[in-house]
Amino acid sequence: MSQQMPPEQPGQMPVSPQAPQQYAQQPAPPQVPAPEKKRSWFARHKVLTGLGGALVLIIIISVAASGGKGGSDEADAATTKTSETSTQDSAKTAEEPKKEDSKPAEKSKPGLGTAVKSGDFEFTAVSIEEIGATVGNQFMSETAQGRYVRVNVKVANVGDKPKYFFTNDLTIVDQKGRSFNADTTATLYDQSNADTFVAEINPGNAIEGGVVFDLPADVVATTLKVSGGGFSGSEEISLAG
Repeated sequence: MSQQMPPEQPGQMPVSPQAPQQYAQQPAPPQVPAPEKKRSWFARHKVLTGLGGALVLIIIISVAASGGKGGSDEADAATTKTSETSTQDSAKTAEEPKKEDSKPAEKSKPGLGTAVKSGDFEFTAVSIEEIGATVGNQFMSETAQGRYVRVNVKVANVGDKPKYFFTNDLTIVDQKGRSFNADTTATLYDQSNADTFVAEINPGNAIEGGVVFDLPADVVATTLKVSGGGFSGSEEISLAG
């Protein structure tokens, strides 16, 4: 049975049958914007970058300029210091002889016949003499190990109290600086004066006599050291000449 088409209306265009849609239209995927490229710090801060570069350039120029000048100043300072040191050394060298020239001469020692005070005693070396190898008499005598030398002295008490004098208050010093004590036994046996063996001297009084020393053959007696005892120290008397 055939399908009848509806009659066409006058003035109406014929309508053709539409074909059925086979596929539904798919929506377009959303557009994702591309990530923005991150700029560097220097690109984002052009002004600061420019100022920093200018500052670095100024510093480099300043250092270069001051470096050359500083080196010159240091060299000049080193030259000046060396010159000053040389001048000072020359002046010091020139002054040294003057110091030696201005050094006071050594004080000369008092000699024979000159009174020397030590403590409460005043000593005077009157003379010095060789007296051989034996002292004493046929009953009491003493023989020297070397040779006997007698120093004749005067000892006065200039203090205000009695005081004892002993032979060991005197010491002889030779040309080599060696010291020799008095021989007490030989002094006792010596016929010159036994008072100088040991004696108590009152204030204002004095004794005089010989003190005997046993000295080696090669010794030259140059100095007599005298002491007033206690903390008085000692004084020196020249025996030369």
